[in-house]
Amino acid sequence: MTKKARENYHHGDLRQTVLDLARKRIDEDGADTISMRSLAKEIGVAHRAIYNHFADKDSLLSAVAAVGYHELASLLHKTKDASDFVRTYATFALDHRNLYTIMMNRSYAQFENIPTLRAGADAMIATSIAVLAPEQGSDDDKRRAVMRYWMLVHGGIGLHSASVLKTRPDEDFIRELLAVAGLGPEPDEAPQPLWSTRKEPPQ
Repeated sequence: MTKKARENYHHGDLRQTVLDLARKRIDEDGADTISMRSLAKEIGVAHRAIYNHFADKDSLLSAVAAVGYHELASLLHKTKDASDFVRTYATFALDHRNLYTIMMNRSYAQFENIPTLRAGADAMIATSIAVLAPEQGSDDDKRRAVMRYWMLVHGGIGLHSASVLKTRPDEDFIRELLAVAGLGPEPDEAPQPLWSTRKEPPQ
């Protein structure tokens, strides 16, 4: 049990202690390596105590995801334009790959039914609209303006993380992402070749 965890626990904030530790373990090793029992053991409490705050592991992961959305929203709130937004979003996702995966693996039903998760996502969306679509008309116009960037960045991050694209450092990938989005100059590097230039109909 860490000193910080012990101090937090003795102050009665077991929920926050569990969240902080789960976030740390997720950043280090991913969600598959943690369990309610392992967290309880590290904190020094009976695992049943954790269930007073989280119904199960998925409930805990949704709470961690909510924290992630609020963190991302806070970072995006400081951005001044679309280029800064894309760079900040991509940097967060790549610096916290395991957390970002959990955030993006929440279902629509979970966003609708878990208030803390919905609040985190709403904070990020509101900040995104303020930066990317302040002059758009209807709510649908604002949503689509944000989704154009979100889908581009999220898709690019997925391809980069899966090693589908040319292998390059994260910073070089972000520069390429900005160029693809029309928000930055073309990176000073050899371009990724096409897999094929032949125009053949599928078999």
